[in-house]
Amino acid sequence: MVLWEAWTSTLHQWQWIGMLLARLSVGLLFIFSGAGKLFVRARREHMRQTLVAARIPVPEMSAVLVSSVEFVFGALLVIGFLTPLCCLMLTAVMLGALSTTILPGMKAKSAVSWFSEFLYLPEVLYVVILVWLLFSGPGWLSLDHLILSSAGR
Repeated sequence: MVLWEAWTSTLHQWQWIGMLLARLSVGLLFIFSGAGKLFVRARREHMRQTLVAARIPVPEMSAVLVSSVEFVFGALLVIGFLTPLCCLMLTAVMLGALSTTILPGMKAKSAVSWFSEFLYLPEVLYVVILVWLLFSGPGWLSLDHLILSSAGR
């Protein structure tokens, strides 16, 4: 039991690696997604058409707004700046996508089958990671940590 406790304590000291990997992977995903929708005409049009089909008001402006949120807050998440705000904004984008375009299209024969499909969605995984980062923080290798630790001196 002592060996197990020592091992888990050592792992706990390295938890910042998981936080960093989560921030980088999810942040970069949103940067690339937002940039594609902002700067590639075909991707922007696809986004607009998706919003029209979902009956989102003012689809042109909504497409630019959502894409900008993805791009800006994804970039801030990568560097670990304003991490709680980034997590909230990007979670809102994912919940919006889930509720307006993804979940309405899911067809399952049973509740268990539906829940299995739901958990398999990448958007659900992004929300889980963002919620984890919201509560755990960005880790020590972040601008948030640097600013907070220098403010405490």
